[in-house]
Amino acid sequence: MAATQKSTLFIVVALIIGLVIGAAAGYAAAPAKEVVKEVQVPVYSPLGTLPSEVKLGALLPLTGALSSYGENGKYALLMAQDDINEYVQEVLGLNLTFTFVIEDTQTSPDGALNAIKTLAAQGIKAVVGPYASGEASKVLSYAETNKIVVLSPSSTAPSLAIPDDMLFRTVPTDLAQGDAIAKILWNKGVRKAVIMYRNDDWGVGLNNVISEKFTELGGEVESIPYDPYAEEYSADVATLVDKVNAFGTGEDVGVVLVSFEDDGIDILTLAKEQDVLMSVKWFGTDGIAYSSKIASAVGDVCEQVGLVATIYSPAKSVKKEQFMEKYEAEYGMSPHPYSMNLYDSAWILALSVLEARTYDGEVIAKVLPKVADNYFGVSGWTKLNEAGDRAYGDYAITAVKLINGTYTWVDVGSYSAATGAVTWFAE
Repeated sequence: MAATQKSTLFIVVALIIGLVIGAAAGYAAAPAKEVVKEVQVPVYSPLGTLPSEVKLGALLPLTGALSSYGENGKYALLMAQDDINEYVQEVLGLNLTFTFVIEDTQTSPDGALNAIKTLAAQGIKAVVGPYASGEASKVLSYAETNKIVVLSPSSTAPSLAIPDDMLFRTVPTDLAQGDAIAKILWNKGVRKAVIMYRNDDWGVGLNNVISEKFTELGGEVESIPYDPYAEEYSADVATLVDKVNAFGTGEDVGVVLVSFEDDGIDILTLAKEQDVLMSVKWFGTDGIAYSSKIASAVGDVCEQVGLVATIYSPAKSVKKEQFMEKYEAEYGMSPHPYSMNLYDSAWILALSVLEARTYDGEVIAKVLPKVADNYFGVSGWTKLNEAGDRAYGDYAITAVKLINGTYTWVDVGSYSAATGAVTWFAE
């Protein structure tokens, strides 16, 4: 750990001692003796070795299969930057400015790695993002080697739940979401499920959890992995048709789509042409929940098959409501749950730098869990578990509905991680 800076104040103390020796009459007074003593007094500096401007990084999917998430998150990050600097300068009275340098990951592992290298070249030692688990997995080795703190608002792959690494996450892992989806399937009367999933870190992990949990409930599962970077998915959808036909098209059959926005749109567009796929229930995940692109492009398909999707739900609080009102007034749309996580991640990163009092990735990583444990933000309490991931969280169940001529995401239920209960809202 870097040593704490101490300013040394040299205080010169002149001690003039008059020594009068009066042994007998006739003796003259002895001359005064001057003693100079140097004392070192440590003075605390709240900024430690921090420069007047601290640059933090942001790995956002501004293009690619999660671009609407990234764009929505960018606005939340800009709000966080303003709010953090106002607090640091006006409340704490410090001569310090935090600046977030944004790089586009293109929603790809290689894009994320290139982005973090670009940030590292600028001396940046701590970043928020990336969004996707495949991206987080790709940058982790580089972050470990170069001692860069990575704080993701949305990476959920259980495979990345690694204690004592440089990756932290302000979202629960898919051990929770997978359990939620399995119970929602069962609650909806589904006993046979076909899971079509992205063949990447996130998709594989979520497929495994859903399959395990649904099987434990007594259900049957078939899984279809697909290349998330394929040019088109007609062969994969044809396989989906075969799997559904094998199960039958009764009320007890469902399809779980583990996709992002762009690949999800392509798959749902192809599914629209298959009567057998339009006759069964569909379920989605946080990869498409609240996606404006999904609602706009295939909202009609989602509504026809009754697709419901799960996503981490920030706890209700006054802070959350105030943030949502401010965001909507500023940008004319609602903040995505992962945008709220991103806002809080920015705060946690900045507060951790202040606590560390030095711009050193290892020191920041050491203090960050304690900072997160004591922070309650717009997404709720951000306490982390032993792997550095959000310890608690419930899930919203949302669906696309046609409202006033526009397809819109509407919350239709919730899942409690504490009780395992699925609750449906009255329409």
